[in-house]
Amino acid sequence: MSIPSLPAGAEKTELMQIANALHSLSVHLLRRARTADKTSGLTPERLSLLSVLAYAGPQSINRLSEIEGVSAPAISRSVSSLEKMGLVGRIRGRDDNRAVIVRTTPRGKRLMETGRRRRIELIAEELALLDKKSLSRLTHISSVLERLNPS
Repeated sequence: MSIPSLPAGAEKTELMQIANALHSLSVHLLRRARTADKTSGLTPERLSLLSVLAYAGPQSINRLSEIEGVSAPAISRSVSSLEKMGLVGRIRGRDDNRAVIVRTTPRGKRLMETGRRRRIELIAEELALLDKKSLSRLTHISSVLERLNPS
């Protein structure tokens, strides 16, 4: 795989070249790892929604709509489907009984953790092809990139 050149209009700086490479490489790596998601039986949209709930915690329909960038009715339909599968549940808000909060069930959390483990295993299989020096570099790069994580 070759890294595409910078898009038209992008500054041709070292920083932009690095960002371009990281973008391209991460997209391709995650695309390959995502093959593990097919075993879940869920659409990518539903997996994304379940992932938000499993790792960010319970959310309102409106907040899920904002996070996922789709309409509240679309989120409600996906939640209903996931609820029928026993992967999420709805609870009433503490302060406002009219508010609906969606949370993962233990089964939903297990499904997400299983999928996450499979994706990590696929990435690890690829990393196993690298020599120790390259792996050491990746460890260092990972710790540097972790500093960019705001959480």
